[in-house]
This record gives sequence, C-alpha cells and structure tokens, in this order.
Amino acid sequence: MMRFAPETQPAGERYDLDDFGLFDDFELGQAGKPVQPAGEQAQYRLMEDVAKSSVVQAFTLSIGPETDGKRWISLAASKRNGDRYRLWMWSAGEPARANVKRYIFQDSLMKRPREYRNALSQAAILPEHGGWEQLRLPVVPLPATIHYLGHTYRRESVEQILAVDPPAGVEALELRPDLWIGQASNTRQKDERRRFDGSDYELVPLSREDYRIMRDAGLTCVRVDDTQWGWADELGLYFWGGLRSAPFPEILYRSNYIGAALFLDEPAVGTRDHVVRPRLAKEPEYRKTLSPERMFDEFREYFAHVLKDGAPWALMKSLRARADVDVGAMNFPQRNLYSWETMVSTAAYQLSQDALVPNAIVFEPPGRIGTRRTVPEIDMTYGVQLPPDDPKSLTSILFGFLRGAARATSKQWGVSIYGAVDRSDAPFWLTHAYDLGATRFFFWDNYQLACVPFAEVLTLARHLREYSRAHPRGDLTQLRRAAAAAVLLPPGYDLGHVQTGKGNLWGIHELNLERINRRGVKHRVVMSRFFAEVERLFRSGESFDLLWDLPGMDTSGYGNVVRVLEDGNVERRAQEAIAPRLTVTVAGHSDVGVLLVTARARVEETTSRIYYTFGADTDGVYRNALVAWELYGPEEEDQALVIPEGLKPRVEQDATGGTVDVSFRLTRPGDYRLRAATVDVAGRSTVVWKPLRVRRATDGRLIGE
Repeated sequence: MMRFAPETQPAGERYDLDDFGLFDDFELGQAGKPVQPAGEQAQYRLMEDVAKSSVVQAFTLSIGPETDGKRWISLAASKRNGDRYRLWMWSAGEPARANVKRYIFQDSLMKRPREYRNALSQAAILPEHGGWEQLRLPVVPLPATIHYLGHTYRRESVEQILAVDPPAGVEALELRPDLWIGQASNTRQKDERRRFDGSDYELVPLSREDYRIMRDAGLTCVRVDDTQWGWADELGLYFWGGLRSAPFPEILYRSNYIGAALFLDEPAVGTRDHVVRPRLAKEPEYRKTLSPERMFDEFREYFAHVLKDGAPWALMKSLRARADVDVGAMNFPQRNLYSWETMVSTAAYQLSQDALVPNAIVFEPPGRIGTRRTVPEIDMTYGVQLPPDDPKSLTSILFGFLRGAARATSKQWGVSIYGAVDRSDAPFWLTHAYDLGATRFFFWDNYQLACVPFAEVLTLARHLREYSRAHPRGDLTQLRRAAAAAVLLPPGYDLGHVQTGKGNLWGIHELNLERINRRGVKHRVVMSRFFAEVERLFRSGESFDLLWDLPGMDTSGYGNVVRVLEDGNVERRAQEAIAPRLTVTVAGHSDVGVLLVTARARVEETTSRIYYTFGADTDGVYRNALVAWELYGPEEEDQALVIPEGLKPRVEQDATGGTVDVSFRLTRPGDYRLRAATVDVAGRSTVVWKPLRVRRATDGRLIGE
C-alpha cells in the first residue's frame, strides 16, 4: 500500500542538518543577473523563559515569491537541546490544510527530507492528529510576534530574499489514508494455535522483523511503543501510541504519526456496563422503569463524557506528562480517532456530536457472530425470512448502520474482525466493506476467543490488499451516498449486542423484547416492523442505509425513506426506482475495404450506482466498464462481442455516471445492429440499439449511413 525505501541510520543516531546544507543562507540569484527581491525571511526568538529541553528557542520563517498563485514556505527551527528540524510547504496562500500542495519535513533522525503524498492522488498529506493549526504558522505578512507550539515568539529581524527552494534528495512516502489496515496491539501470540476453551494467549512484543512482515502482508497502520516507533516509521507505516521519548515537536510533523490513541472504545457498551448495569444491580425500581428512551439518555450523557475527558485528549495528556516537554497554551483534541463500537445502531449519533471527533465508526463484532448463526436467530425472533446462506443478509444490516452514519455526517466507516467471527465470513466482510466504501479495517489480536492469531491477521490482510489492488474503487463520497433507501429506527432501539439476533435491546434482560414501551407496544413488535422493512428492501435488491431517527437527520437524498414508529406503525416516503439512463452515438470513418466505427455511450446513474466488469485485465485489475457491447449482422447468424483490447475499457467516470468509448472495424456491407446495455447494482438494466447500414462506394470504400 505504501512505497517507501528510506536510507536508515543506526538506532538512536542523529544527523546534523548542517551536514546537508539545510540551514545555509538562501541563494539570492545567479551572479551577473540582476533580480528583484520577491520574498521575505524573518528570524524569531522565544520570548518566555522555558527550561524544558525540547522547547523551540528560535526559528527562521521564509516566504518565497508567488508563482501562479503558489509559493514555497520554509520553517527552520532549533531547540534548546540542540536538535533542529526543517519544514517546506508549497502552498496556495496561507498554509491551511486545503492550500498545501506539497509537504516536506526533515529532522535530526532523518538522513533525507521526506515528502508525504497520497499514493492514489499524489496530493500532499499533512498530519491529521488535529494539531496542524498549532504547528503551522501565519505567513503574510510576517508578524512582529507569533504564537507557536503554545509559546510566544518575537521577530528579531526581517529581510528580503529572492527564492525559497525545495530541498534536493527528497524521498517520497506514499500513504493510503483511504486504507487503514491494522491490528489492535503491538504484540503477537507466542503460541498462535486457536483457543476455544476460554484460556488466554501469552503475548510477546512485536520485533522489527515482525513489523516488516506486517507491512509486506498489507498492514498499513500499527501500534508502537518507544522502542518500536522508529521501525514503523522507517517502513513507511502509519503508527500510533503514547510515546515518551520521541522527539517533540518533530513527531507531530510526521504525517504517518496518528497520535497517542486510535479509537474510542465502545462508548455504547461502556454506557451499559459502567453506568446502567451498576444501577440495575442496586436499584430495583430502575429495573422496572428502564426503557429504550431512558437508555438513550444515559448513552448521550456518557458519550459527552467520553468526548470531553476520554481518548480525544490522550495525546495532550501524554505530552503534558513528559519531563522534556512544555506545551504552554497548546491544547487540541486528537481528531483522527474512530469509534470502535459493537452497537452499530448508535453510529449516526456518535458521528454527529462533534464535527471532527470521532472521524469514523468501525464495527466491533460481538460474541460468536456469523451469518449462519445470527441470521437464523433474526428469522426466528422477528418472523422474517432473510436467507441464512447469503452473507449479505447480515452485512446489509451491519454495514447499513455504518454507511448510513458516514453519509449523514460526511465521515468514514470501517469493519473489524474478531476471533469469534465465523471464519468463513471474515474474508467477505473485508472485501465487501471495501467495495461499499469502508476505509478502516482492523483485527483484534488478544484476549481468549476474541483474538485473531498473528498468522491469520497476515492472511486476511494479504487478501484485502490483493483485492484492493485488483478492484480500484471510485470516489468515496459517491460510495457513501450509494444507498437509495433509508430505514429509520426510534433512538434507543438496538440489535441486541452479544445476542444479536435474539434481540434484548442493549444486551440487557430488563429490555427484553416482551417488555411494553411507552406507546403500549412490545419491543418485539417495533423491531419486527424494522426487520420486515429490511427484508423487503433486501429481497428487492435495493441498497439501503439504517439510522436512528434523530432530530435534524437529513434524509432528503434518499428516494425511499421508511420510518418505523414506536407505536408499531410504519411511514413510507417512496419514489419509483429508475433504471440507469443510457444514450449512444455512433460515428464512422471510411477507408478502402473497411469502415472504422467509434461508438460513445453516456451513462447516467439514477437510483443506484452502476458496476459491470469484463474481468481482470492484463494488469490483473477489474475495471468498471459500465456498458456491455454486442454487434449483430450483417447476416442473421453473425454476432460479435465488442470487447476492448486487454480488457481495458475506455471509461471516464464522473459524479453522475460516465462516458464509454469503443471502436471496431466493419469489412462487409450490409445492415448491422449495435447493442449497448448497462445495469445498476440492484439489477435494473437499460438497453439501447443503434442500426448501422454499410454500403460499398464505387471507389471501394465502405461508407456508413
């Protein structure tokens, strides 16, 4: 997933950036060629008396001339302990995240400057932990004082310069922010044999070689400690962990450093286990009055506490705990966290409470979940008939909540594999989630039956990596918005946690399905109505999202909205599903003995997205061809499939569909018919026929009419 071959140095060795000329004066032009100054350079020094060794004592901020609306900006900083680091940015205006086109960094642990790029788009990748606004500096004009890393700096001098040039010898680290694949721990099992008897594994720390093996298998995101982080960094992996000795602030400038934490740990389950269950054990009246809406209130309060005091603040807490760091006034929550959650019905609420934190929701499988166990239980519990031999009958429910939440909030989603997941389901869960637009893929690698052994993690990661290479996907925003229907469930109603399928709400006996809600209706009735709508949409082939019916939830983008009410009634707002639109134009070029024909199809997605492939092309990639072509004639028995060379269709996709071009040769006069067909993922197809009449001219050329 990442292409990165850095020159490594012995562990702990530091480079003096002066050795590479990175702190030399800027060149002011070639001798004998008069030029006009077009940039500025200012020196700043710390105004405060700060004794911590990692504090930046002084820095030089340089601004190059503007060319075509962009300019190079450079920061060169020196710390109290003598370490130095350097940053270069090519930016369109102030170096806000959206403006930076190239991002290059080097510190004393790097032999060469490193540029961070998106492996797919080649766009610059900046640090995503949430502190960029604290790390970047205002540029134009160069102010007299600057607040940087929580401290105040005064400008000592300013001068005009001719240029700011990017460094030579840059190595590129290409990252996949759309494909985080990792395991939860920085350990592996000493004995990887599966355990089904409730016993636990002995764990050993991951070695440098283990991280290399993980990278080569396709893992892109790893947990580290102070010994391990350098190994992950040199391998070009995303890495996370609360580091006590990594250089500060340099570690924050590495775009592949995620932060001290990676996820919020099951906020919904935490509500039940740390708030509700203790009260149920002590308060008999609470057992009688607990309801879905009261459970929702408890969850909202607990989740607010998690956002205020939990994982989002782990990074700042870890920095404040270090003896060598003084963060001053710097304070920010870590924003690139996901919520690792079992109770997927809470997904939309969790993603909607803060604009940035968490930025994704990842399904944590509860108990011994699997298609052949869970789907039969859903059928028996709710009286529906979802097919137990089709894994999509379960994933459509789980992923429906996840994708629906991501769509409602313009955030991300993902899936994880636990040891108790039916092992025949696991490979499909990963690739199907990928096809639907998931960006987070993780494995739980410790604790009894929950553990996925190290070798199995590697196998599943290879499976996903190879699938992603062979199946490039389209725009993630379009994939998030692919569902044509939404089913809304009253807040507080839930799939049942460990007993998913049997249905006690929130996995609590006091919220069993035979309890009566405030509308005088059994929980089973409400949930049965919900699953009946799921079954109806599933059997129709319609893609659908699932959501709590939260105030302000925007469902206007769905053509079909179903609202399940607490009184057991169902409200529907439906639009007729429409097959894809297809138009075809044909042009010909005459030559002696041959007519060269070019056909162009314009495909418009309507209710559902379109996907059709000829199969793996000569590079092993399955490409979306959008349209299938056939040619009939000139005789009744004549038929040919129009297939592109190398199985590489000439397709240009866009936000509403795409354009497809095909070319073929006709060598006989007569009447032909060209058939173009397309189909959406729900199976709705559209066919267009174009007649072609070919005659031979007196000069021997074939002419189309």
